[in-house]
Amino acid sequence: MSIVEKARQALLKYPLCDHCLGRLFASRGFMMSNEERGRSIKNVLFMEALNSSSGMYDEALLLALARSGHRESLMFLRRIGKDVKPQACFICGGLFNRINLSAIVAKVKELVNSSGIEFNSLQVGSIIDRAIIDNEIKVSTELGITSSESIKRELNRIIGKALVAELGKQYSKSNPDVVVKVNAMDGSVSLDVMPIYAEARYRKLLRGIPQVGGNSLASVVSELMSQLRPANTVIHVAGAEGPGVRVLGSGRPMVIEADKPLKRRIPAMVKVVNGIQLLGVKPANKSRIREIKSRAGELRRVYRVLVKLQGSVNEEQFKSLEDYFTNRQVTQLMGREKRVRLIYRLKVRPVSSDLAEFLIDSQGGFSIRRFINGEGTEPSIPGVLGFGAVPIEVDILNIAD
Repeated sequence: MSIVEKARQALLKYPLCDHCLGRLFASRGFMMSNEERGRSIKNVLFMEALNSSSGMYDEALLLALARSGHRESLMFLRRIGKDVKPQACFICGGLFNRINLSAIVAKVKELVNSSGIEFNSLQVGSIIDRAIIDNEIKVSTELGITSSESIKRELNRIIGKALVAELGKQYSKSNPDVVVKVNAMDGSVSLDVMPIYAEARYRKLLRGIPQVGGNSLASVVSELMSQLRPANTVIHVAGAEGPGVRVLGSGRPMVIEADKPLKRRIPAMVKVVNGIQLLGVKPANKSRIREIKSRAGELRRVYRVLVKLQGSVNEEQFKSLEDYFTNRQVTQLMGREKRVRLIYRLKVRPVSSDLAEFLIDSQGGFSIRRFINGEGTEPSIPGVLGFGAVPIEVDILNIAD
């Protein structure tokens, strides 16, 4: 069935405005708005209804077109003594005639100016009554039309074009700075400021700094990001280390999330603040959070551990320990979870009669302290040496990319 024939059936059953008729066939034709498309279809039906070659006219179709607000059909019927009053669109109820773009734009500008929000791109989301959506689905389903577009999408596009033209911003379908929410039923407007994500690697140069809490990595990052004036700042870290562990070398990967920031330019954060240094700060997106967290256990790392030995060890025993833990799998019980990780290499340097420095090159995602003291770990340093070992200091010297 042709577009014209389906449109005829639709209008004979329902009064439809130009927007809603055109939207039924939105995927047909380019460089036309739905309103232009609907108007053009009605004009074609009007010409068919007059059937000038035979001097006859299709009164039922002309009445349907007039009820839908088609100007030429209304004028023709008046000329032959039939005064028809246009009816409200069955789908939108006249929404497109009531919506006030100028007022919406003015409200958005007022919100932007009063809040001090800085942004480069926007997206629009509209709110309409459920009955309108149900009516739209009803018409499309009854006529078997698969070329339609949702009314929300058309409204978003119309409002978005007006805002872009007035505000001088870009429209972004996937990654906007701001989402403008418009209640099309009462004209009210609100703004949702999207989070900013920044990727970095942090170095923790002092001991006694936890990842979160007071005087923590999170608090330092929050202070550094404060110039963006966010509602809140959250860190997402690839793995974890205890407060007493230093993170050196190239640092540990993390993503910083600044929620509802009024400013959007990520600050340079290379200076050391309270023992924390951020390296390679760059823009990121939300998907990076999942990526770095899922890969945390895969990142190869090198530890330096100062160990107090509860027994004597000679050079030959140290060498035997190093050989044993070359490409050795280690199993740890972490609560109910059993983790198997690979230790690639272990080097030992005696410091005193009961102290030694261990360099451990391994997979991430397991407890280096438990590996040293033997808790829930097989094999472990105490298990191989035959006596206890206590980690005194732990440093992460490197975490691979």
